[in-house]
Amino acid sequence: MIRAIAFLVPLTVGVVMAADMPVASSDDNRQQIMKIDETWLKAVATKDPKAIAEFYAEDGAVLAPGMPIAKGRSAVEAAWKGLVGMKDFSLIFSPSLVEVAQSGDIAYEIGTYELGFTTDKPVHDKGKYVVVWKKAGDNWRVMADIFNSDSAM
Repeated sequence: MIRAIAFLVPLTVGVVMAADMPVASSDDNRQQIMKIDETWLKAVATKDPKAIAEFYAEDGAVLAPGMPIAKGRSAVEAAWKGLVGMKDFSLIFSPSLVEVAQSGDIAYEIGTYELGFTTDKPVHDKGKYVVVWKKAGDNWRVMADIFNSDSAM
């Protein structure tokens, strides 16, 4: 009995202390993700695939239409290298919704994008995307980034 009490008292104190620890609010986390999006857009504008890949978790993934999943930061960097390397590349995206889980460590973002590049002729594509975010320590990283066109195939 005394062993059980000796075990339960520190456990109870630990649980109470953890409950008192400050946790960032959903609004704080949402704002943090929106600021990261602004920085991400700036990195895209520089057309630097390595800088862009840094927004992704080590095991993050890009799920782009017409190509296999690019999983892992080096594969993500390679996917972005192909994208930003297209002639006349341009990309803007705009989140319309960022929802943060009550736990404060997972979030998702829904938005729209406009992509431009030139092949034989100029291409201007509009579409939508979903990004899944995971918080590691104080940093939000992209776990999954999926997008597709509004245009018919």
